Amino acid sequence: MENKEIVLPNYKNSILNLINSILKYYNIETKYNGIDFLDEKLKNNYKNIVLIILDGMGENILNKVAPNGFFKKNQSSVITSVFPSTTAAAMTTYYSGKPPIETRMDCMVPIF
Repeated sequence: MENKEIVLPNYKNSILNLINSILKYYNIETKYNGIDFLDEKLKNNYKNIVLIILDGMGENILNKVAPNGFFKKNQSSVITSVFPSTTAAAMTTYYSGKPPIETRMDCMVPIF
């Protein structure tokens, strides 16, 4: 059965928080919180962090396509996207560490 429930962003556990955990690990000042379990994990002082983004790979798709696959077996948590949950908005959040509303405002140019 297909899940048709709308999933709203949880801005305490989202891709915005994920990228801010990584930024804080590299001592980059941010105004957004990270994700607690990731912040804890990053205390191990890893030399490198590799972030792989699978655009469109939501929890429901993963459960339907590969419920016993590699990703599901190694899953440590589920986080939400941002609003709007489009590729453009999500990727801009990953690149900037800011929510879509802020990046939209950052790129506005006044016309005189």
